[in-house]
Amino acid sequence: MTDQSNLQNDQRKFNLRLIDALDVLGIAYAIGGSIAAMAYSEPRFTNDIDLMISADLNELARLVDEVNAWEVYISPFEAIVETDIPFGLPINIVDGMLGAKADFYVAGSKPIDASAMSRRRRKRLYRNPDVEAWFLSPEDVILYKLDYFRQSGETSVKHPSDIAKMLRVIGSGLDLIYLERWSTEIGVADLWRTMWEEYLKRSSL
Repeated sequence: MTDQSNLQNDQRKFNLRLIDALDVLGIAYAIGGSIAAMAYSEPRFTNDIDLMISADLNELARLVDEVNAWEVYISPFEAIVETDIPFGLPINIVDGMLGAKADFYVAGSKPIDASAMSRRRRKRLYRNPDVEAWFLSPEDVILYKLDYFRQSGETSVKHPSDIAKMLRVIGSGLDLIYLERWSTEIGVADLWRTMWEEYLKRSSL
C-alpha cells in the first residue's frame, strides 16, 4: 500500500470517528470545503476535512472533552470562545499519530450560515461500505469558496479550481437565483459572475 493510500485510510478513520462523535453529541454538522466540492464533482486526494457545526457553548465544551479523551489535539475551549468564534476562525483538530486533521467552523450570526445549515443534505461520503453524512449544498460550497478566495487576496488556486470542477459536472443543475442573491449579500457577486460566464463560454465550445 502506498503512503498516499495509508494517508487516505487514516484520514477516513479520523473523519468517521469525528462524524460519529457529532452524531452522538447531537451536534448538527455539514461537510464543506474540498471534500464537499469533490462530492459534487470529481475525486482528488485531500488530507483534511472541513465541517460547519451548529453548537452552543455547552455542546462545544462536550465536544472538546470528547476529543481530548482520544488524546488528539483540539483547540482549547477558552481559545474557541475568546478567539475562534469571535474572529470566525476554525476549531483545529489534529491527530499527530495519523497525520489527519479537521477544521470545524461554528455557524455564527451571519444569515448565510443559518441558510447553509438549513439547506444541508445527506450524501454518500464513502463506499465499501457505503457511509452517508450531511453536506453543505453545492451552492453553499461555491459561495463559501468564493468568500475564502476573496479573503485570500484572490491568490488561492484551490478554491476557483474546485468551483470550476463543480460547474463542469453540475453547472446546469445549480440554483442560480440563490447564488445570485447570496453572492451579492456576501460581496462576491463579481467573482461568481466571472466564473459562471467562463463556464458558459467553455460549455459552448
